[in-house]
Amino acid sequence: MTVELRDGIRIAWSADGFDSIHVLARRRTRTELEGYARGVADAALLNRSLADLRRALREAFPAAFDMETAAHDEADPHVVVRFHPPRGEPNPDF
Repeated sequence: MTVELRDGIRIAWSADGFDSIHVLARRRTRTELEGYARGVADAALLNRSLADLRRALREAFPAAFDMETAAHDEADPHVVVRFHPPRGEPNPDF
């Protein structure tokens, strides 16, 4: 899977064989993305394994994100934290 990272924030994180964390938040403002990235960075400072990081993020952002790894990318093994887009207004025409 190819992940589009140009609209995200990259955080250096050397743990469990990963070099960084990429934080993405589709259809969110830059300010919201930066807030999420600060929360992820704070959690990453204290949690030095992938399992501990996932647990800390679940506590901080319950049911608000998906996490996946790109360990197969030998040039840049990284973790992707993708925050869910905001709920939209239902379209009554459909």
